[in-house]
Amino acid sequence: MTIEEKIGYTFTNKKLIETAMNHTSYANEHKGKKSNERLEFLGDAILELISSEYLFNKYPRMPEGEMTKTRAYAVCEDSLSIVANKFGFSDFLRVGKCESKVNGRYRNSILADSVEATIGAIYLDSNIENAKEFILPNIIPQIEDYIKNGGKDYKTRLQEKLQVHGNVKIEYKLIGERGPDHAKVFDVEVLCNGEVLGKGEGLSKKEAEMDAAKNALHIQTK
Repeated sequence: MTIEEKIGYTFTNKKLIETAMNHTSYANEHKGKKSNERLEFLGDAILELISSEYLFNKYPRMPEGEMTKTRAYAVCEDSLSIVANKFGFSDFLRVGKCESKVNGRYRNSILADSVEATIGAIYLDSNIENAKEFILPNIIPQIEDYIKNGGKDYKTRLQEKLQVHGNVKIEYKLIGERGPDHAKVFDVEVLCNGEVLGKGEGLSKKEAEMDAAKNALHIQTK
């Protein structure tokens, strides 16, 4: 199955979706290939516009500050990487040799960038309505999930869930580091009373902890 079949959009200009899947590290190693950075820039702006419009219309009484926080969550790296994983973007991403060695195609930041680049590509290939058709079904669940949980991040939600019957000891433990200094990936596990509940990774310890909490929550709610 092609990426076009996965996302449900057929490109007139195939070069746009090809470029959307080109990470900078790949473009640097292949002369004449463009990276997805410019498409990502455009897609980011479109994503913010569409998510802002949705919040403005759906929640007429929501204060500006709350709309800003909710939108920030909906378009953040974690939320967009969920979208990328849903469509299997890692199967289509092209990364350089160094990134490939550290499984860069599975990194949340690279996955999130590819989603924004794809949005930019769809917009350039057609119009903002088609971009909206891709964005809304994938971003609305993130927005509604955030609102339903009172604007709380994964670590806060996990803590509240685990402490519902009393105090427990929750800790985040760094279990590994990998990759070059300029692109180091941290591996973290979250434990409750010494029992491992989930593992996560990220470009910072904080990002890895949040990823571990998210994965632990998903396990807890199954």
